[in-house]
This record gives sequence, C-alpha cells and structure tokens, in this order.
Amino acid sequence: MEIDIQNELNRDGIVFYSVLYSSVTVIFAFAVLSKFLTNEFRFGFRSFLSLVTLFLGEPLCQFLVEGPSGLVVFSLGCLIIYYILPASHLPIKNRSVLITGCDSGFGHALTIKLDSLGIQVFAGCLEDRGPGALELKNRCSDRLHILKLDVTNSKDIAEASNYIKSRVGEEGLWGLVNNAGVWCFAELGMTSETIVQKVMDVNLFGAVRMTRAVLPLIKQAQGRIVNVSSLLGRISVEGCGAYSMSKHALVAFTNTLRMEMKKWGVCVSLVEPTGYFTGVMQEHSLQRKKEELWSALDEETRQIYGKEYFDSAYAHILTHAQSYPRDLSPVIRCLRSALLSKRPRERFPCGGGAEILMCVYPLLPVWMADCVSSSINLVPKQLRPQALSGMTTR
Repeated sequence: MEIDIQNELNRDGIVFYSVLYSSVTVIFAFAVLSKFLTNEFRFGFRSFLSLVTLFLGEPLCQFLVEGPSGLVVFSLGCLIIYYILPASHLPIKNRSVLITGCDSGFGHALTIKLDSLGIQVFAGCLEDRGPGALELKNRCSDRLHILKLDVTNSKDIAEASNYIKSRVGEEGLWGLVNNAGVWCFAELGMTSETIVQKVMDVNLFGAVRMTRAVLPLIKQAQGRIVNVSSLLGRISVEGCGAYSMSKHALVAFTNTLRMEMKKWGVCVSLVEPTGYFTGVMQEHSLQRKKEELWSALDEETRQIYGKEYFDSAYAHILTHAQSYPRDLSPVIRCLRSALLSKRPRERFPCGGGAEILMCVYPLLPVWMADCVSSSINLVPKQLRPQALSGMTTR
C-alpha cells in the first residue's frame, strides 16, 4: 500500500513539473518569436542557441537534474538566452538620422530602408545631383533631405550641420551613420603619400569631422553614432594597407568615443561588414581607381612593379568581385539595429562567418593569423611584380 501511494505521489510530481516545464517553454518560445518578428527574423548563432534550449534544455533538466533544481536551471537558461537575443526596437516617433556616403552602397540602401520606416533622413551625397541622389529622390518620401556632403570639405560639413540644426529643433539629431569611405588596391610600396592621405582623410578624419560637427545635436537627443568599418579594420590583407590603416584607426576612434559618450546617454556602435558588391566594386569605379593610382606613382616605382602586374591585379579583383554578395540586407539590418535597438551591441560583425572569425582571429599566433590573412588575399600569389619576375631563384 505504501509503495502504491509513493508511486502515485511520484507520478503526480512528474505531472506537476511537466506542466511547469511546459509553461516556461511556451512563455520562452513566444518571447523569442516576438523578438524575431520585431527585428526581422534571421538565423544565426544566437537563434541556434534558442532552438537548442527549447528542444534539448527541457528534457535534459527534467530527467537529469530533476525536481525544483532542474526547473530553476532551465528557467535561468531561458532568461540568459533571452537576454543575449537582439533587443526589440524603439518606436520611430520623430527621429531623424544623418547618413554619409549615400550615392551608392550601404548608405544608399540604408536611406531607402529608414525612409520606409518613417524616419526623417538627411542623406549626404558627394554628388547631390548625381544618379544616386536622383534615385533616392524618386524612391523616397518627402521626409528625405539630400545634402551635398564631401566629408573632407569643411564648408560642406558646416552647411550640412547648420541645415540639420534648423530642421530637427529641440529634439536634436537621433543618429549619425559615418558610412562614407574609399577603397583602393595597392601594395604599400606602390602607394603614394597622396593616396594614403586621401584614404585616411575620408575613412578616418571624415568620420571625426562629421562626429564633431553634429555631436551637440546627438547629445541633445541622447541618440546614436554608428561607424561603418570593415573586416579589414581588424584583419590586415596584402594590397589593402592604406585602407586597413584607416579602418584600424576608425576602430580605435569608435572604442574611445563609445566610452566617452556613455555619460551623455549616447550609444556608439561599430558595424564591420565582410566583402559585398557595392559601387566601389563596379568596373568603371575600379578602372577610375586604377588610373588614379598609376598616375600617382613615380617612374622608379612604375619600373619596379610594372603596368602588367597592376592591370592583372585589378582584372583579377574585378572578376573576384562578381562573387561578392549583392544582397546588402544583412548589413542594413545591423545598421538599423545599431540605430533603433533598445540595447544596441557595441560591435556588429556581418557577413558569412564574420562573427566567428572576429572572435577567433585575435587569439591566433601571428604565423597562423598571417595564414588566415593570406587566404583572403584579393590577388593570387602567382601575380608577380616586374622586378621580382626578373630575379632568379637560388
């Protein structure tokens, strides 16, 4: 009789805890689903953790840990996973955002996206009457403001910041996206000082100038600053020295600014995309960049490297660029989250394998890190400069 009573109590206990486990599972599932629906669903590592917790966490805790301890462990696991998932987004209200480099690429796509959400966008274009600006005017609402904005031109910056100030009023400027950037392929030995200065001037000092110009308006709104860097901002690759230098410095600028802005209630984020097919990878852009770089070389450097090496390198880059993703939505989602998430991340690596690579790369010994860098080189090893091709191997 006592055994039967004990078995009955055990069965009642199992049913009781099963109901509690099921309740926690249902609540967690609905909470996760609501986050994905409000943040544009995308499957990633954190999504995978959610599924593992749902399908494996419950049975493991229920049958291995058992009793109230198992329920507590499962509930805590659900809370932790829920916390690391993307936070829900803020309401749009009357928010306004300034984006630089909107002629094409990420800035162009982000402008269209934010305008569709109801945000007032100030789109800085190098050519305010160019094809990119014209397309934005045709596709976007009356909330859009096209600004002529060269981030290396102090007059353009002053006029743009004054115009924005007159439009946003006491609410201030919610967001600044420092997206404008230039890229070129040239080994450091064949990169003139003029080219290095130009790349640094746009990619680094352009972001510094724009931030300083509108910072009072950002503080006023307790808003967001988002700097667009690159995978090459933390991983150096042959032929991209000037670009990597500028992006490495932009990472340091962002890290410092993030810490300094906390006391003002301003969030600062860094978006780090992998390779995407944007305007700089189009044939006419690469051709123009190649001619600019070659004309900047002195005669001695031309003799060392040779026109054939230069042309072959850019021909290979043009071919390789065709394999880059043309869908910019992963980057646009990261930029949107950096601007509108209630709890924005400090860094947003985006692109295939970017998050894993960014975590693992700093831990590698130098020789192994160099091997990783070599594996993502834009130009194959068999392409050799003219002077090197003439050398005999001993």
